Amino acid sequence: MKKWRVIHGPEQDVIFRQKHTPGAMGISDYTWANELNITLAGNTFKHKLYHYRLVFSGWTYVEVVLGGESFESLSSGLQNAFWQSGGVPLTHRTDSLSAAFKNHTEAEVLTERYTKLCTHYGVKATRNNKGVAHENGAIEGPNGHLKRKIEQQLLLRDSRDFIDLKRYRDFIDVIVAKINRQCHTRYLEECAYLSSLPARRTHDFSEQYVKVTSSSTISIKRVTYSVPSRLIGVTLLAHIFDKEKYSHPLLINNIFSLE
Repeated sequence: MKKWRVIHGPEQDVIFRQKHTPGAMGISDYTWANELNITLAGNTFKHKLYHYRLVFSGWTYVEVVLGGESFESLSSGLQNAFWQSGGVPLTHRTDSLSAAFKNHTEAEVLTERYTKLCTHYGVKATRNNKGVAHENGAIEGPNGHLKRKIEQQLLLRDSRDFIDLKRYRDFIDVIVAKINRQCHTRYLEECAYLSSLPARRTHDFSEQYVKVTSSSTISIKRVTYSVPSRLIGVTLLAHIFDKEKYSHPLLINNIFSLE
């Protein structure tokens, strides 16, 4: 039968194995973490995890994301990952994130802000083909491994409730540190191939001009906030950070008169 299959049997799937080289690629993805059933001070905490990996070594960075897959969260997470890893890979790969790519076209067109971010760090942006998640295999599989490790540590902890967001982030950081210790040798090898970091970070927030109404309120992303009444009739420049969305999503940087 074995000989018959060789001659007359059906064709089999061909697997082309990928060979990753050090410093060639960093890869990012978002993954829902709601199945972990985390609570903060007894309240359900629905969130995503931003997950970055150096593909050759497996060095990992993870950040708790409070909002959606926004440019602010991508910029913050990616920049934190670059600075913590100590360098920049040749390319950065994602799936078709709307924060990074204009997906209404078949061509690989980057958004203006993502282009500036990549230019600042000297990294080439790439993406897998739309709708083909397995092309992000270097991060999709590790997403599952990461959440299983978190689940195991939650079982050992015997509680899924955290006093506040900082305690939960510290918990995640400990798990990520253990992952990175396991790949430390390959990480040191990869460090020699990473490009140098720029002199400073670039913006990881968006800006919005908002006018203070006669009710002493402003509206940002369809959410209304109260401000001191002395600001009625002026325009404020708000800096909107992804990390602040859980409490207060804006930082007022400057005040400009409407005159």
